[in-house]
Amino acid sequence: MKQILIALTAMLMILPTEAQKKKGPVLKFDRTTINVGTFPAESPVKVCHFTFTNTGDADLYIHQAFASCGCTVPQVPIEPIKPGESDTITVTYDGTNKSPGNLRKSITIHNNSKDEMIKIYIMGKMLPAKEKPIKEIEIDEE
Repeated sequence: MKQILIALTAMLMILPTEAQKKKGPVLKFDRTTINVGTFPAESPVKVCHFTFTNTGDADLYIHQAFASCGCTVPQVPIEPIKPGESDTITVTYDGTNKSPGNLRKSITIHNNSKDEMIKIYIMGKMLPAKEKPIKEIEIDEE
């Protein structure tokens, strides 16, 4: 009897349960940070494309994406991403009327995978605007 219980326990430990076999959707990014480099304030808009793949075994849904500030706007796919398929999240940074300097913006991706919230980042450095020469105005003194 004791041997039967030991054998049954061993079989239960070895055989994976149905829940263990299925892992659900898995959101896997090619990279989670994009450095846009150094750019002039005269060209303040930068667009980044974050490619990802659903490496799981169920449909992946991107529910929402929130940026750390209003100058950064993410665009996410609205259709489900099937297992094995890839798609892109496009993030646009607009530094118009922003102070020059280093930037690091985060985008929080809400999805239906085990990691319900995943952060991706853009970073770079905006240089100050070049000063435009002042045009001299001739004044007639009469």
